[in-house]
Amino acid sequence: MPSPHELTELPEMHTAPVARRFSAAAQHYEQAAHIQKQAASLFDAWLADLHLGTPARIAEIGCGTGLLTRLLHARYPDAALLATDLAPAMLEYCRNTLGATSNIQYQVCDGRAACFDPVPDWIVSAMCFQWFDPLLPVLRHHLAQSRVLAFSLMLDGSFLEWRAAHAQLGLLPGLRTCPDYDTLLQACREMGASRIHAQRISLTEQHANGLLFADSLRIIGADQPRPGYQPINLRPVLRQLQNGVHANYEIGFFCIEK
Repeated sequence: MPSPHELTELPEMHTAPVARRFSAAAQHYEQAAHIQKQAASLFDAWLADLHLGTPARIAEIGCGTGLLTRLLHARYPDAALLATDLAPAMLEYCRNTLGATSNIQYQVCDGRAACFDPVPDWIVSAMCFQWFDPLLPVLRHHLAQSRVLAFSLMLDGSFLEWRAAHAQLGLLPGLRTCPDYDTLLQACREMGASRIHAQRISLTEQHANGLLFADSLRIIGADQPRPGYQPINLRPVLRQLQNGVHANYEIGFFCIEK
């Protein structure tokens, strides 16, 4: 599968800081990405249960170190698979873990607007699309060039204890805004697809204190703050969370068929 071309219509995103953070995290990402690994496995099994047929070509957006890539290749070993990511070191880690495989190609690109030629049967993405704002133009763009668009992403309502600790002090956290499940599902329904599948799951990771929770995001490169965020003194927030944090990950699975 040839490398994707790229469009430029979508608004500018701070891609360089995001790419730097995830590239810096590549070598130790899988040692800390426990939730992401669990979510990739659940997403892969969920897609298989939808009985979408066997794809001949798959393009993956935001492959990272290859958590979903390896599962897709194992389930569809004969499919031509193009793995893409914004972070070069993440992509290289993915390549190294999969080894030399003739029907897998790799490409560094901004997944929001990549144009794939030839077009894939499936475009898939795991825990990446929450970084795309606005998201709906990305979904419409990729649905137009595939038979199936399937993605998982973090939803609004994640990290409630971290948010509450800030709110008690009259502060806003640096967390990026994530989509609301019902609103996103309705937007997908309005895209004129033949069938839409969706499911919401909740996964929780326990951290001994607030500092270790914050470190968990930094270690995997997911600590890029929302646009316009001004750093604050976190010590008062951390004092509220010194006895532990239940970090809830609200995750949506979506599959749109044309």
